[in-house]
Amino acid sequence: MLIVSVVYFGLALIIAINDTFFIGSPHYTLIDVVLRISILLPLIFAVVQRNSKYAKVLYITLWVILFADATLPIFFPLGMGIFLIAHLFNIYNFSQYIEFRKEKLLSLLLPALFAFGVAFGLYFFFLFPHESVLFQIFTAVYLLVITLAWSFSMTNYVQNKLGWALMASLGMFLFFCTDFQVAYEFLAHGDIPNFGFVNAFTYYTGLFLMSKATWSIQE
Repeated sequence: MLIVSVVYFGLALIIAINDTFFIGSPHYTLIDVVLRISILLPLIFAVVQRNSKYAKVLYITLWVILFADATLPIFFPLGMGIFLIAHLFNIYNFSQYIEFRKEKLLSLLLPALFAFGVAFGLYFFFLFPHESVLFQIFTAVYLLVITLAWSFSMTNYVQNKLGWALMASLGMFLFFCTDFQVAYEFLAHGDIPNFGFVNAFTYYTGLFLMSKATWSIQE
């Protein structure tokens, strides 16, 4: 597991350097696609190797994410559309462990209010003023989906109080941060200092935490 982690985060560092210093270089797109496919393989084949319901759905989700990562540098809208599908899988995955009962209403509402409050505060402050109507609609829909996934991940922990749920929830939060950064940088044409390093840290740490959580589930 240590070797897998070293390989994984070593590739993440290479991607961060590539995205920061070589984004305009010849053959950048091809190298970027190869790196983004390669880095997910350790998670798929070495980390997510458990029989829990969460692990089985995450295994499929990571393949969808791999396809999205391979598509994003080539055709951005399609890549984001595939990421949207990945977050639908995340919603379903976290919902498997949630009790949707009246007695649990508070544990559903509080994470949702917090997550959507943060998401739409960021949306209206950073994204909404800078986009066309089409992008306003697309980012709002995308934000609804990923925020619901983040909200469900928090509810999962609030209801179950398990270590793996906390780890997965932190991972989902970092995934949310990553997608917001991408929207701000590429759609709203904002400027995030050292974007390559910041984005690689939140994205790959988030995916790693969500994957590593599969080792702690006891069903």
